[in-house]
Amino acid sequence: MINEYLSHIPLSYAEHAHLGWRFSQQQVLRSRYTWLPISLSELARTSAYFPVVIIQQGQRWSMVVLLDDSLELQANLHSAEEAKDQFQPMCLQAYPFSLMPYSAHKSGIQLCIAETALANLQEKEVLPLFGDNRQFSTAVTDRFHLLHRMKIDAEIVHSACELLAKKGVLVLISDAEKLLTRIKDHSVPLYRIDIDAIGRLSREDFADLQMHHAMVLGIYQYSSLFHVSKFHRYG
Repeated sequence: MINEYLSHIPLSYAEHAHLGWRFSQQQVLRSRYTWLPISLSELARTSAYFPVVIIQQGQRWSMVVLLDDSLELQANLHSAEEAKDQFQPMCLQAYPFSLMPYSAHKSGIQLCIAETALANLQEKEVLPLFGDNRQFSTAVTDRFHLLHRMKIDAEIVHSACELLAKKGVLVLISDAEKLLTRIKDHSVPLYRIDIDAIGRLSREDFADLQMHHAMVLGIYQYSSLFHVSKFHRYG
């Protein structure tokens, strides 16, 4: 999640009714991320402008859009006029909120917020967290629903990538490929589709990938790497 390095606190009316929240996309983009997670539903649009790779963290698979060590996402957006105002990753739309499980004594998930985003309601450009009915405000509710959608998307992406790995069509991106020479901090292994391996699949395996969103995911990922040379020009 985009809040990976931030301190999360659960939202409650009792503790936060007098506070609001401030959204700063630039704060996120200036942070130490080398990638941003993307959802299945935004993969087609993302791959049209940015390199996308597959990562595995523990037992979980996901897809991410890459940022290099000198690139802010907006700088690349503004380089393509047709992309301007058309692309904003869901993880940025949901920021600074996240979903986290309750403690071990209670099942389900709760809405949390990055503590650094909390602000006094009287401050400029601060939005309310709650409405008059003690429920989340409309803006917060919208992000809560978006996070649920992203959670469902994440499960589909994980299953699709897991299937791609099982079928032997994922390959580790090696330093020798020089695809990502500007990404200095990629301690998590990065994977791409082996397009030749797809060509060797049996008809049954190919159909299996198609049925589980894996084939379309793989094709978009593979095509996105054609942006790598453009990606490096903006340093």
